[in-house]
Amino acid sequence: MLPALTACVEPDRWQRLQDHFAAVLGIPLRTVDAAHRLLVTASWPSGLPADRLVEALRIGEELDALIPPAAPPRDTVSHATALGVTYAMVPVRAAGERPLAYVVAGPLIVGPREQEMVFRRRIAAQGGDASTLWGFLLTLRVYTYAGLRSVLVLLEDVTSALVQYASQAQALSSMVSVPGRADQVLVRYYTDRILHALLEAAITTTRAEGGSVLTLDPQREVLEIKAAQGLHGTVVGGTRLAPGEGIAGLVLQEREIRVLDDATTDARYRSRMTRPELVSSLVAPLIPETGRRPIGVLCLRASQPGRRFTSEHVEAVNKLLTLADTALSGLRTTLAPSAS
Repeated sequence: MLPALTACVEPDRWQRLQDHFAAVLGIPLRTVDAAHRLLVTASWPSGLPADRLVEALRIGEELDALIPPAAPPRDTVSHATALGVTYAMVPVRAAGERPLAYVVAGPLIVGPREQEMVFRRRIAAQGGDASTLWGFLLTLRVYTYAGLRSVLVLLEDVTSALVQYASQAQALSSMVSVPGRADQVLVRYYTDRILHALLEAAITTTRAEGGSVLTLDPQREVLEIKAAQGLHGTVVGGTRLAPGEGIAGLVLQEREIRVLDDATTDARYRSRMTRPELVSSLVAPLIPETGRRPIGVLCLRASQPGRRFTSEHVEAVNKLLTLADTALSGLRTTLAPSAS
């Protein structure tokens, strides 16, 4: 029998994690079990009229479609209602394939927002209050299909990784009185999982052709590649950059996202753009919420003519970086078992 989510993670800690994710994504989040019971309080982004939205959109009725009690799903699913709003569900796994809980995201709007007059005619034909409903729909966050998919992939990987870490850390603490090397191995393993999930989500969101995540080794003061797509193994294994060295080192030092292409005028970056096959690059520091020194750098690249990273890509990557940072912080402070 699978443990309950709250047996692996203290409810108040999961609540803080869920609240933060909802604020970053701008999407209501709920964590439920297979019987649709709330495991913690639903998280609402600021500015959304929660009680009125629940009543007007009949929030909760979508759970039968997302999580049929007779056959709980094992994979991420989404459901669009007749009102034109979307809900999505990601499973949370402690081990194996069977989920022990589900994170439900929504309501939100996916794809182009329906034209107001089209919506009003459609809802009026159904006998609904089009004016009231349209006002509520305008408060919901709009995501592209690719953007939502990337967020859901990262959300599933992050929540499952954190629950698995918390569960294993609990088992470890029951076997040894003082956490030691084994605990450090767990942290490194789940850190790598989160970084790989971040890279995959960022590539999908921006339609990049490849990329990497470099992390800073504080003892040796060098950046090393921890996750990569589209790079030769010798590059991954042989890359060592000091802070300030190369484009990644300079971004780490300056703590600012950079989009680099043929419109770049900053001479410091122009002199380091030594790969003519790259049409555009997006390079972003991984900065902890506490404002401490960046812990690494995310690099994305595009080589096809006409491909450019945009301000919309920067905004999307910022969201993913914040989610990943919350997860990485959670390995030690948010989800780790409390000392007894």
